[in-house]
Amino acid sequence: MERGAGAVVGVDLLPVEPLAGATILQADFTDPACPPRLIELLGGAPDLIVCDMAPNTTGHRQTDHLRIVGLVEAAADFAVQVLRPGGAFVSKAFQGGETAALLKLLKQSFAKVRHVKPKASRAQSSELYLLATGFKGRINPLPSGERFR
Repeated sequence: MERGAGAVVGVDLLPVEPLAGATILQADFTDPACPPRLIELLGGAPDLIVCDMAPNTTGHRQTDHLRIVGLVEAAADFAVQVLRPGGAFVSKAFQGGETAALLKLLKQSFAKVRHVKPKASRAQSSELYLLATGFKGRINPLPSGERFR
């Protein structure tokens, strides 16, 4: 393709309507078999990873916050292991105490990390997006034999 994505691959726990030009896996991203499959379908290292994962909520604010942070951390870990240098990572998150540690992790691997609050998001919502751009490359390469490819 001259412009746009060369390959788009998504993953969701639930069935998703087909989307022209995209491959959608019905899978659990936290399943160890999922990340290698994503890289296989992409045909190599991606330029962009977008994470909009959210756990089923329990109604207990702190528990729900910790669960979403865990998912974002898993996606960020995947990103720093597979992104191409210069790549970007975007993830939905919620404001809370655990977000600071996640930002620190991202700042080690990306040139620029910031919060983005979309205009469509309600003012009282704790929802925000983390935008990390300018991936620096792996700080700690994976030990031999431990790769997503």
